[in-house]
Amino acid sequence: MSQADRMLPSSPVDAVALYVVPTDGIPEPLAANIARALTRDTGLWIKSSTWAPSGVDEPFAGTNQYAAQDYLQLGTSLSSRLPDTNARTYFIVLTDRDINSRSRNFRFQYSVHSPMARTSVLSLARLAFEADGTPATMDALALRTQKMLLRIVGEMKFGWQRSSDPGDLMYAPIMSLADIDRTSLIHTLRARKLSP
Repeated sequence: MSQADRMLPSSPVDAVALYVVPTDGIPEPLAANIARALTRDTGLWIKSSTWAPSGVDEPFAGTNQYAAQDYLQLGTSLSSRLPDTNARTYFIVLTDRDINSRSRNFRFQYSVHSPMARTSVLSLARLAFEADGTPATMDALALRTQKMLLRIVGEMKFGWQRSSDPGDLMYAPIMSLADIDRTSLIHTLRARKLSP
Protein backbone atom coordinates (compact mmCIF):
# COMPACT_ATOMS: atom_id res chain seq x y z
CA MET A 1 0.00 0.00 0.00
CA SER A 2 2.83 2.39 0.82
CA GLN A 3 4.33 1.69 -2.60
CA ALA A 4 1.06 2.69 -4.25
CA ASP A 5 1.05 5.93 -2.23
CA ARG A 6 4.62 6.61 -3.39
CA MET A 7 3.39 6.75 -6.98
CA LEU A 8 1.55 10.00 -6.30
CA PRO A 9 3.73 13.02 -5.53
CA SER A 10 2.76 14.73 -2.30
CA SER A 11 2.89 18.08 -4.10
CA PRO A 12 3.17 19.23 -7.72
CA VAL A 13 6.60 20.57 -6.71
CA ASP A 14 7.69 16.95 -6.12
CA ALA A 15 6.79 15.79 -9.62
CA VAL A 16 9.51 14.73 -12.04
CA ALA A 17 9.62 17.10 -15.02
CA LEU A 18 10.88 14.49 -17.44
CA TYR A 19 11.65 10.77 -17.56
CA VAL A 20 14.27 9.26 -19.86
CA VAL A 21 13.07 5.79 -20.89
CA PRO A 22 15.60 3.29 -22.31
CA THR A 23 14.29 0.63 -24.68
CA ASP A 24 15.60 -1.75 -27.35
CA GLY A 25 19.43 -1.73 -27.11
CA ILE A 26 19.80 1.25 -24.78
CA PRO A 27 21.25 0.20 -21.38
CA GLU A 28 19.84 1.54 -18.12
CA PRO A 29 23.18 3.07 -16.96
CA LEU A 30 23.32 5.18 -20.14
CA ALA A 31 19.80 6.48 -19.52
CA ALA A 32 20.71 7.28 -15.91
CA ASN A 33 23.80 9.24 -17.02
CA ILE A 34 21.71 11.12 -19.58
CA ALA A 35 19.10 12.01 -16.95
CA ARG A 36 21.80 13.37 -14.61
CA ALA A 37 23.39 15.40 -17.41
CA LEU A 38 20.02 16.84 -18.49
CA THR A 39 19.21 17.78 -14.90
CA ARG A 40 22.54 19.62 -14.73
CA ASP A 41 22.03 21.32 -18.11
CA THR A 42 18.39 22.37 -17.66
CA GLY A 43 17.81 22.75 -13.92
CA LEU A 44 14.75 20.47 -14.22
CA TRP A 45 14.24 17.33 -12.15
CA ILE A 46 14.87 14.56 -14.68
CA LYS A 47 14.99 10.86 -13.86
CA SER A 48 15.48 7.69 -15.85
CA SER A 49 13.24 4.66 -15.73
CA THR A 50 14.26 1.03 -15.79
CA TRP A 51 14.59 -0.57 -19.21
CA ALA A 52 11.21 -1.02 -20.89
CA PRO A 53 10.34 -3.30 -23.79
CA SER A 54 9.30 -1.20 -26.76
CA GLY A 55 6.78 -3.68 -28.12
CA VAL A 56 7.85 -2.45 -31.57
CA ASP A 57 8.77 -5.66 -33.36
CA GLU A 58 8.21 -5.23 -37.08
CA PRO A 59 10.17 -2.82 -39.29
CA PHE A 60 8.63 -1.30 -42.39
CA ALA A 61 8.62 -3.89 -45.18
CA GLY A 62 11.97 -4.14 -46.92
CA THR A 63 13.73 -1.76 -44.49
CA ASN A 64 15.49 -1.65 -41.13
CA GLN A 65 13.34 1.29 -40.03
CA TYR A 66 10.67 1.18 -37.36
CA ALA A 67 7.56 3.33 -37.00
CA ALA A 68 8.41 6.16 -34.63
CA GLN A 69 4.74 6.61 -33.68
CA ASP A 70 4.70 3.10 -32.19
CA TYR A 71 7.19 4.25 -29.53
CA LEU A 72 5.06 7.16 -28.38
CA GLN A 73 2.63 4.94 -26.49
CA LEU A 74 5.40 4.03 -24.02
CA GLY A 75 5.07 7.39 -22.27
CA THR A 76 1.35 6.93 -21.79
CA SER A 77 1.70 3.37 -20.50
CA LEU A 78 4.52 4.26 -18.07
CA SER A 79 3.00 7.47 -16.73
CA SER A 80 0.77 5.65 -14.27
CA ARG A 81 3.51 3.27 -13.08
CA LEU A 82 6.53 5.51 -12.54
CA PRO A 83 6.98 7.36 -9.24
CA ASP A 84 6.59 11.12 -8.92
CA THR A 85 4.79 11.70 -12.22
CA ASN A 86 1.92 14.07 -12.80
CA ALA A 87 -0.04 15.41 -15.77
CA ARG A 88 2.92 17.57 -16.84
CA THR A 89 5.65 14.92 -16.73
CA TYR A 90 7.21 14.44 -20.16
CA PHE A 91 8.86 11.25 -21.47
CA ILE A 92 11.78 10.79 -23.86
CA VAL A 93 12.06 7.25 -25.19
CA LEU A 94 15.58 6.30 -26.33
CA THR A 95 16.11 3.59 -28.94
CA ASP A 96 19.09 2.35 -30.92
CA ARG A 97 16.84 1.47 -33.87
CA ASP A 98 16.47 3.60 -36.98
CA ILE A 99 13.06 5.29 -37.03
CA ASN A 100 10.81 7.01 -39.51
CA SER A 101 7.27 8.31 -39.51
CA ARG A 102 4.57 6.15 -41.03
CA SER A 103 4.20 8.61 -43.90
CA ARG A 104 7.91 8.26 -44.70
CA ASN A 105 8.06 11.76 -46.16
CA PHE A 106 11.76 11.78 -45.20
CA ARG A 107 14.47 9.14 -45.62
CA PHE A 108 14.61 8.81 -41.81
CA GLN A 109 13.96 10.80 -38.67
CA TYR A 110 16.18 11.38 -35.67
CA SER A 111 13.26 12.14 -33.40
CA VAL A 112 9.48 12.37 -33.35
CA HIS A 113 7.34 14.22 -30.81
CA SER A 114 3.78 14.03 -29.54
CA PRO A 115 2.88 16.84 -27.13
CA MET A 116 -0.55 15.24 -26.65
CA ALA A 117 1.05 11.98 -25.48
CA ARG A 118 3.73 13.98 -23.61
CA THR A 119 6.33 11.76 -25.28
CA SER A 120 9.19 12.05 -27.74
CA VAL A 121 11.27 9.25 -29.22
CA LEU A 122 14.95 9.80 -30.03
CA SER A 123 16.89 7.34 -32.15
CA LEU A 124 20.65 7.07 -31.54
CA ALA A 125 21.08 4.76 -34.56
CA ARG A 126 22.40 7.38 -36.99
CA LEU A 127 24.10 9.52 -34.33
CA ALA A 128 26.56 6.69 -33.72
CA PHE A 129 28.08 6.82 -37.21
CA GLU A 130 29.78 9.34 -39.45
CA ALA A 131 28.41 10.22 -42.89
CA ASP A 132 30.80 7.71 -44.49
CA GLY A 133 29.50 4.88 -42.28
CA THR A 134 32.46 4.68 -39.91
CA PRO A 135 31.69 4.58 -36.18
CA ALA A 136 31.60 7.97 -34.48
CA THR A 137 33.86 8.60 -31.51
CA MET A 138 32.21 8.37 -28.10
CA ASP A 139 32.70 12.13 -27.69
CA ALA A 140 30.93 12.85 -30.99
CA LEU A 141 28.05 10.51 -30.10
CA ALA A 142 27.72 12.07 -26.64
CA LEU A 143 27.66 15.63 -28.00
CA ARG A 144 25.14 14.80 -30.73
CA THR A 145 22.90 13.06 -28.20
CA GLN A 146 23.18 15.99 -25.79
CA LYS A 147 22.18 18.46 -28.52
CA MET A 148 19.20 16.39 -29.66
CA LEU A 149 17.97 15.88 -26.10
CA LEU A 150 18.32 19.58 -25.25
CA ARG A 151 16.35 20.40 -28.40
CA ILE A 152 13.53 18.14 -27.22
CA VAL A 153 13.53 19.57 -23.70
CA GLY A 154 13.77 23.13 -25.02
CA GLU A 155 10.84 22.74 -27.37
CA MET A 156 8.60 20.52 -25.26
CA LYS A 157 9.23 21.90 -21.77
CA PHE A 158 10.47 25.49 -22.30
CA GLY A 159 8.53 26.37 -25.46
CA TRP A 160 11.62 27.33 -27.45
CA GLN A 161 10.91 28.06 -31.09
CA ARG A 162 12.87 26.57 -33.97
CA SER A 163 15.46 28.78 -35.64
CA SER A 164 16.83 29.36 -39.15
CA ASP A 165 20.31 30.09 -37.71
CA PRO A 166 22.50 27.05 -38.55
CA GLY A 167 24.55 27.56 -35.37
CA ASP A 168 21.54 27.69 -33.06
CA LEU A 169 20.67 24.64 -30.97
CA MET A 170 17.09 24.92 -32.26
CA TYR A 171 18.05 25.11 -35.96
CA ALA A 172 15.51 23.39 -38.18
CA PRO A 173 15.11 21.38 -40.21
CA ILE A 174 17.79 18.92 -39.08
CA MET A 175 18.39 16.84 -42.20
CA SER A 176 21.88 15.40 -41.64
CA LEU A 177 24.67 14.79 -39.17
CA ALA A 178 26.37 17.90 -40.58
CA ASP A 179 23.36 19.95 -39.44
CA ILE A 180 23.62 18.51 -35.92
CA ASP A 181 27.39 18.95 -35.75
CA ARG A 182 27.11 22.58 -36.92
CA THR A 183 24.70 23.58 -34.15
CA SER A 184 25.94 24.73 -30.78
CA LEU A 185 24.55 24.00 -27.34
CA ILE A 186 23.19 27.55 -27.18
CA HIS A 187 19.70 28.65 -28.17
CA THR A 188 20.17 32.22 -29.38
CA LEU A 189 16.75 33.41 -28.22
CA ARG A 190 17.61 32.30 -24.71
CA ALA A 191 21.04 33.91 -24.98
CA ARG A 192 19.49 37.22 -26.10
CA LYS A 193 17.09 37.18 -23.16
CA LEU A 194 19.96 36.58 -20.73
CA SER A 195 22.22 39.27 -22.17
CA PRO A 196 22.09 42.74 -20.53
